[in-house]
Amino acid sequence: MITPSLLTPNRTRRLVRWGAVALLVSLFVGLPRGFAEPRDYFTLESRIPSSSLGIVTIEDVGGMEARMEKTAIAGLFREPEMKAFFEPIEKAGTEMLDAGEEGPFGEAGPMIVKVLEQLKGLRGQIAVAILDYDQTKDMPSAVASLDFGPNVSDFVTFLQTLRAEFDPEGNTVREFEKDGKIWWEFKEGPPITGTTVDTAFVMATDATVLAGVIAGVGEKHLGSDGNFQAVRAKAGGENLAVFAYANVPAIVNVFAADADAEGMRIANHLGLDTLKGAAYAMAFAGDGFMDSFILHTPGADHGIVPLVSTPEFTAPAAPFAPSNAFYLADGAMNIDGLLPRIRTLIEGIEEGASEELDEGLQHVDEAIGVSLEKDLLAGLTGAVGAYASMPDTGGLYPEFSYLLQVKDRASFEAVMEKAVKGIAGMATEEGGMIASTRTLDYHGHKLHLVELQGGEGRDVIPFTPTWTMLDSDQGSWCAITLVPHAMKEIILRHEGKEKGLTSEEDYLSVRRVMPSSAGAMTYIDLQAILNLIYDTAVPALQTAAKPNLLGNEMPFTLDWALLPAARTVRPYFRSMGVFTTWNKDGIAVQMHGPLPLMGAMIIGAGVGATYFMARATAMPPSTMRMRPEPRGPMKGQPIRPRQPGSAKGRLAQIQAQQVASYVRVFVLTQKRLPTNLSELVSEDIAASVPTDPWGNDYAINVIDAKSKRFKIVSAGPDGIFGNADDVQTGG
Repeated sequence: MITPSLLTPNRTRRLVRWGAVALLVSLFVGLPRGFAEPRDYFTLESRIPSSSLGIVTIEDVGGMEARMEKTAIAGLFREPEMKAFFEPIEKAGTEMLDAGEEGPFGEAGPMIVKVLEQLKGLRGQIAVAILDYDQTKDMPSAVASLDFGPNVSDFVTFLQTLRAEFDPEGNTVREFEKDGKIWWEFKEGPPITGTTVDTAFVMATDATVLAGVIAGVGEKHLGSDGNFQAVRAKAGGENLAVFAYANVPAIVNVFAADADAEGMRIANHLGLDTLKGAAYAMAFAGDGFMDSFILHTPGADHGIVPLVSTPEFTAPAAPFAPSNAFYLADGAMNIDGLLPRIRTLIEGIEEGASEELDEGLQHVDEAIGVSLEKDLLAGLTGAVGAYASMPDTGGLYPEFSYLLQVKDRASFEAVMEKAVKGIAGMATEEGGMIASTRTLDYHGHKLHLVELQGGEGRDVIPFTPTWTMLDSDQGSWCAITLVPHAMKEIILRHEGKEKGLTSEEDYLSVRRVMPSSAGAMTYIDLQAILNLIYDTAVPALQTAAKPNLLGNEMPFTLDWALLPAARTVRPYFRSMGVFTTWNKDGIAVQMHGPLPLMGAMIIGAGVGATYFMARATAMPPSTMRMRPEPRGPMKGQPIRPRQPGSAKGRLAQIQAQQVASYVRVFVLTQKRLPTNLSELVSEDIAASVPTDPWGNDYAINVIDAKSKRFKIVSAGPDGIFGNADDVQTGG
């Protein structure tokens, strides 16, 4: 047990720091397991006013694992081979926490275990909300809640035990009873008051705010706001896991008074005053996750949002993509009257800006010989597409095509031909390259080629842009490729009426989770891409990193040989879909994939934090200096035999490896072994040489000076070299 006498300021700060780490980790790793119940829990949005500035929630914590189990990534981690790879990591994490004061978490270790145990009792929503902002004090008015369901009384008992153990005098936390509830008030740091409300533990920046949450706000709460409800529904509704909502009008109302008037005018002209809410959300969808970024502008009649719109999605360009396409962008956008709308928009920002736009367009029109607005844009329907693939015939030159649907095939071909010749002439006149055009007949199609070469005629430009006109069930198209060879493949597939990508289950699985409101989508074959990366990286790791890429700096071993084969992993790699909705009600970009965007960021941050923590553990502060001779244990101090695998033993091995790496650098620069380890410091190879975990110096044991073979040795807990408790590593 940690007694109050041990709570020095530094230790208190460490406890707080590791407690925060534990809370963050537990939210995504240590959440309740095997518990799923109907969603009838405390919701913070129903307790705060509709004028609140924003809220971030984690939904249905109790049912999180049940929902996770349905995902493909969960299936991957159930694979026996993958479980075998992660078992040593899980074991190392448990050992670090169980090591107590000797472990990397020190005296905070037992505390982290206790916090994790309590957080497993979470059942409903975790939420943080900003209600208002006091600009005079530069302080927000905030409230947070943790819903424990039937376990809330256990959490209260836990808090009382902590206070009694660490702060019995009430110097930091004041505990008192009010209205039949136990309240806590923190005296240090930001003012925080907490108590229970129904099944939740709620904290606020002051008692008045907390009292308001307890009383509720009737029907005018944030959860009842129409904009909040609309955004929540777009983001995933009942499938939500994480939801962050910004009440834009309320935020503008708080800060607009101090904003520049002209800046606010321009912002409103661009549509800020139509923006009623913005959100990021992560939801479960299919066997993966849907990340959403939403701007909600109901009925917007000015600004950027009404410039274009995406009609109902019909997959217009998808039939052209081959079955092995790893990328497809497909959709349509209403471009009729686009330039007039742009003129109106920019003219409102700066007077005369539309005239400058028209002057620029006129120069372009004169150079290419056609009107960009009246001929080219007017000839398009707004449906566009692009795809990339590797040739299904086995070639290595990637196939890329860009597709534009046209209103009238013959008239657009004539306009396009004239425009391309004009562009080729402009490029040649500028002197950077020589561009010319020619045509080639292939299977009844006229292929238009643009020959490119360097300005001096010798430099190779590795593309010959090619375009032609094609027909499909959806209308006529202008297809553009980088080389003629790719265009020929398109024509042959088109003649053979091959089903292509639209018949592939992987593509269809992405289509099934597409929001009904989306008008455009991008398909990325993550299965192929991740499989390629996995099948390349794993053998490389198994070959070069034996068994750990980071050596002994990591607190656990990564045995790459245990990773499963690519064909075992591939079924769990799901492809990615990016869906775009753009209409007068706002813009939404939603990404469906095997991992949530936020989850991937947390994993990356966790890996980075683990690495730097390992380095911090391995390398002592520069103030530590090597003593001239090893010394034994302090007088009167009992000698504790080193336990294999103990925290200090593992730390000694890590430090010895680090010292050995310094010696290898010394050998490379000095062409000899050091006579003693102090030379590592005198030659500026190391800032210092650490003492071992028992306070003694490391020694270098030369095995063969000629071949530069050596060992770095710690005398172990007894401080005596040459017996069984020594710790050593070869170099």
